Amino acid sequence: MMRETEPMHWNTKRGLWFATRYDDVALVLRDHENFSSAQYNIDKPHMTERPVDGERYQAFKGPTMVTTEPPEHTRLRKGSAPAFSTRGLKRLKDRVEDIADRLLNQVEGNEGMDAIADYAYPLPVYAIGELLGVPHEDQDEFLALALADKGSPAHDPNATKETLERTAAHGRRLRDFVEDVIEKKRKQPGDDLISSLLVSQQEDNLTHAEMIDTIHLMMEAGHITTVNLIGNGLDVLLDRPEDMEWLRNDPDLATSAVQECLRYVGPVQFTGRTAIKDTVLGGQLIKAGESVIPLMPAANRDPLQFADPEEFRIDRKPNRHLGVGIGIHVCIGAALARLETEIAFTKLLSRFPNLRRAGEAEWNTSFELRGRTALPVAFR
Repeated sequence: MMRETEPMHWNTKRGLWFATRYDDVALVLRDHENFSSAQYNIDKPHMTERPVDGERYQAFKGPTMVTTEPPEHTRLRKGSAPAFSTRGLKRLKDRVEDIADRLLNQVEGNEGMDAIADYAYPLPVYAIGELLGVPHEDQDEFLALALADKGSPAHDPNATKETLERTAAHGRRLRDFVEDVIEKKRKQPGDDLISSLLVSQQEDNLTHAEMIDTIHLMMEAGHITTVNLIGNGLDVLLDRPEDMEWLRNDPDLATSAVQECLRYVGPVQFTGRTAIKDTVLGGQLIKAGESVIPLMPAANRDPLQFADPEEFRIDRKPNRHLGVGIGIHVCIGAALARLETEIAFTKLLSRFPNLRRAGEAEWNTSFELRGRTALPVAFR
C-alpha cells in the first residue's frame, strides 16, 4: 500500500523516510556521494527506543566496510576481497559440500529433523569457520560459540538487560577465540580470510582493531543471513512440492532458485542511508541530515520491475533483485551465501526424496534479519 500510494513516505514518529519503489531503493543504495552509510550508522535513527547495545557490540564496534565510505571503505574491503574471489570460492565449494553431507549423515536414520537447528544453522557456521581459516580441531568450539547467541538476540528491539548482558559475556569469549586464531595464523598463514587480513595489515595499514571488527562482521553478517536464506527458502519450497521435484530432477536450477529466494523471501529487510546534502529522491526533497530506510522486500516485489511479483518462480529470469544490495556496499559475501544455499538445497532434496513439512515454522524476533528459528520436516 505504501509503495502504491506514498512510495516515499515520511515517518513522523522516527523522523525519517521510507523508500519502497525499486528505482528509488536502487538509487539510494547506489548513490554513496549523496547518501552515506557511515553517517547513518552513527545516527541509527531507527534504534532510538531500544535498550543500549551490550558490550559485545562495543567490543566489535569499530569502522567496517559496511559503516564507512571511500576511501576508508575501499581500504577495509580490499583486505577481505581475496577470500571471496573465484579462486577462494572454489576452495570452499568442496568443503561446504562435505559439511552438508556430514550434517545430513547425522540425521539420516531419523524420521525427520528441525531443518534450522540441525542443518541451516550449523552449515554456515562451519562454512564461515573454513572461510576464516579456523583450524579443524577448533571448529566445534566455534560452532558452540555461534550457537550460544543463536539468532543475534541483541538485534531484538525488545531485548532485555539480561539478554544484553548475556551477549556481552558471550562476546568476550568470542573475541578471545578470534584472537587465538589470529595468533595461529601469524605463525602458520594459509589460503583464508584471516591470513589475507594479516597481509592487509602490512600492505594497507589495516590495524589490529580493524581486523577484529572485519572478522566479527563476517561471522555475524555472513552467518545469520545465510541461515535465514536457507531456512526461508526451504519454507517456501516445502509449500511447493512441484518446485522441489523440479529442482531435485534438475539441480542446475539451484542457481536461479536461490536468486528467487533472495527476491521473494530475502533475509535482509532494510538498511539505511543519511543524506549528506539536500537531494531529490522519488520526487521528494530529502534534506541534509535526514535518513532514508530502503525497504528491499518492497522493492523486490515492485510490479514495475518484476512480472507477477507475488509469484515464486524458481526459473525467473531476468531477476535483478536487491536482496544483497547494489553499488559499492553490495554484500561482499553474496556469492558465498548463494553457493552455500545452492548446496544446502540440492544435497537435502537428493538425499530425502520424501521431504515434507512436519509442523509450523517459528520466526525470530529480529526486525532487520527476518528468518525462521525452527522448521520441522519429515523424511519418511
